[in-house]
Amino acid sequence: MILKRLFEEDLIIIEKLLHKFYRKLSLNLKEVAVLIVLFSIYQKRKTFSVLALARRVDLSSNEIGEIVESLLNKGLLTLSLDQKDGREREIFDLTPTFVQIEELIIAENKEKQKLQIQTEISQIIQTFEQHLGRPLKSFELDNIRQWFHDQNYSYDQIVQAINQSEQRVSIKYVEKILSQEPITPLEIPDEVDKVLDEIYKGIK
Repeated sequence: MILKRLFEEDLIIIEKLLHKFYRKLSLNLKEVAVLIVLFSIYQKRKTFSVLALARRVDLSSNEIGEIVESLLNKGLLTLSLDQKDGREREIFDLTPTFVQIEELIIAENKEKQKLQIQTEISQIIQTFEQHLGRPLKSFELDNIRQWFHDQNYSYDQIVQAINQSEQRVSIKYVEKILSQEPITPLEIPDEVDKVLDEIYKGIK
């Protein structure tokens, strides 16, 4: 899990991500405070102790117990028993929090990409209508959307084809230019790369 690895290598500031996404994680500020303390302990050991939390956050043991129960119910924390040196101890795991934050980052990135494509489509439509001096017909609008969604032409490729058409701007002519040129495959990063990119943007 990339987010967890970045945390363990001290490459991210987890507090910033928690404060950014706490509402989407359905957290209140006290729960955020306890999570931040748990993360600080997590870097050193995994042993769970309410007393250790109480020494680091201005909350009573009862309040901490209720917050921990809430974090368990929200699927952000797990507790389990472990044997070490013949003694039983309770350990905690914050992997579920890493998972949920990664999912939020990926969803946010997808929404940004969707909005960017919508903006680019609108700009291409506006460019055609300025050249043609009329609103585009429904089939012409469909063609433009297909360039983006089905044929994977980039915004820059389409703009270049429009510019090459000079005084002969039309949907059909621009499509002809696009079809005659080799399509440069769009480099779409996988989800891990998206997560990595968005994490670094978030901590700058």
